[in-house]
Amino acid sequence: MALRGILSLPSDDMPWWSAAPLVFVFVSASFYLLYKWLLPKPLPGIPYNAGAVNSLWGDQPALARYLSTDGAFSTWLGEQCLQMGSPVCQVFVQPFKMPWILVADFHEAQDILMRRPEFDKPQFLIDALQVLGDFHGRYKTGDAYKSRRQLRQDLMAPKYLNNYIGPFLHSKALDLINLFEVKTNLAKGRPFSFREDYTRTVLDIMLHHSFGKDYDESALEPQLELLRRMTTSSIPEAGVDEPVDFAEAPRSFFIELLHDTAQVLEKTTVSLAPQLNYWWWSKQTWYKKILSEKNRVLKEQLRKAAGNLEAGRVRSALDHIMMREQVAAEKQGRKPQLLTQTMADEIFADPMTGQHTTSSALAWVTKYLTAYPHTQTKLREELYSTITVAIEEKRPPTFEELRRARLPYLEAVIEEARRLTPFAIVRETIEDTEILGHKIPKGVQCLMVSAGPGITMPSVPVNERTRSETSKTAKPWGKWDESRDLTLFEPERWLKPREDGKIDFDATSGPQLGFGMGTRQCWGRRLAQLVVRTIIPLVVWEFEMLEIPDKLGGYSGIDGISREPVNAFVRLKKLDRSELRLP
Repeated sequence: MALRGILSLPSDDMPWWSAAPLVFVFVSASFYLLYKWLLPKPLPGIPYNAGAVNSLWGDQPALARYLSTDGAFSTWLGEQCLQMGSPVCQVFVQPFKMPWILVADFHEAQDILMRRPEFDKPQFLIDALQVLGDFHGRYKTGDAYKSRRQLRQDLMAPKYLNNYIGPFLHSKALDLINLFEVKTNLAKGRPFSFREDYTRTVLDIMLHHSFGKDYDESALEPQLELLRRMTTSSIPEAGVDEPVDFAEAPRSFFIELLHDTAQVLEKTTVSLAPQLNYWWWSKQTWYKKILSEKNRVLKEQLRKAAGNLEAGRVRSALDHIMMREQVAAEKQGRKPQLLTQTMADEIFADPMTGQHTTSSALAWVTKYLTAYPHTQTKLREELYSTITVAIEEKRPPTFEELRRARLPYLEAVIEEARRLTPFAIVRETIEDTEILGHKIPKGVQCLMVSAGPGITMPSVPVNERTRSETSKTAKPWGKWDESRDLTLFEPERWLKPREDGKIDFDATSGPQLGFGMGTRQCWGRRLAQLVVRTIIPLVVWEFEMLEIPDKLGGYSGIDGISREPVNAFVRLKKLDRSELRLP
């Protein structure tokens, strides 16, 4: 009884509810301690938002509010570093996990991506990409990754791009021009969406890249045939600024599943639990049907490609990958793995991801040219004054004319659009390390801020002594003139005058992380650049992009596999070839 009195516990004769206050205090204290334990834990010495560590959700509510006002995720990241005045800061976006480290210094980000082996592909992204199966992009950097990449070594070579991709790309671009002309005539001066037109065009190009003539279904041709059968009387009357809503032609099951799979990939990538998210999708009946059709088509394409290889006809990407696998197998004394799920997954990733990222790039360039008519005019003048034979013959330029033409302003337009519409590049630390003097433990997600200080915002000061040794010895790129508004679309930033009065495009004029850098940079960047560099000049050559109402413009975007514009509208005026003159 003496001990019970000391602890102030109730006696055996006291009712049970008399212990309720003590139980309440104990439970409350336990929940409080659990709450404190679950709160975000900042890494020492790295700036962060003070209010974020007092909420279980960290910076997530602030980010959600920012995105709800049409803000861009990548811009929000940049603003955090700018507000904290530091090139390295931390944010708490994933509850109950370590913070994200933001790197807002281009020179240091470039060093991490190109020369720092302690940074690698993040595991969460590998998990998110499981919708694509066993393809090279899901491998950590190492021998397995390098051997898979070697299977593709022919596919970005000039011979493959210029001789195989180029002519088909140009023919599809002309089909797109025909589609735009049909839509322009039907719209009678009203704007219309071009998003699906670019997507269909790029899909056809990527399918040709992947399978060649062995896959004969088109995404673009049915749309062109459908609209050619329409008449202006079938278009509902509306105001001149109201967009025409054109019908979309059905696509084959396989082409449609590429679109649907991209949607699943988008949702899985941005999920807080990618593996669980994909598991849920994989149990859906409609998704099982998609997988079944995907496997059926790919099995057929593998069989055809193996036949091409045996007959010595190596043309498409799949043909080349199989050829490289056969060569590797001979060197290693093993049987080549040609008709396998791994081979199917490797080639499926190309049309799946390529159509999404490249069509978005085309869309952004088109939007900026619409919003900046003087830039559009200047680009058209460069095209007309450079490819004079096409002007004289009153025709669009050929692929070879476009490929061989020196078009620095076109290059600058494309690169400036890429600078302004980036998405963050993520790396994960695979061992303890440092970034600009700050200690970073293993397993932390590090985001290279591509829309922030030094790129689209004023730079923040960096203590040069804290840079890594590889960063100190690397040749620095140019820096943007921050007296000029970095948020404006200004292709002239990328141009350097020559002594003879001409100008050159300089890709190192200033920082930009559009395709990433180093071993893990975008594998298909040369193909994507070729597509944009062919299609955009032909559109500008044939059409004037007229002003559209503000409600159809703007630069709001959705971050996922790439940054995709929310609005994608144009109002086109067909240029009369008979009136084309040299500027």
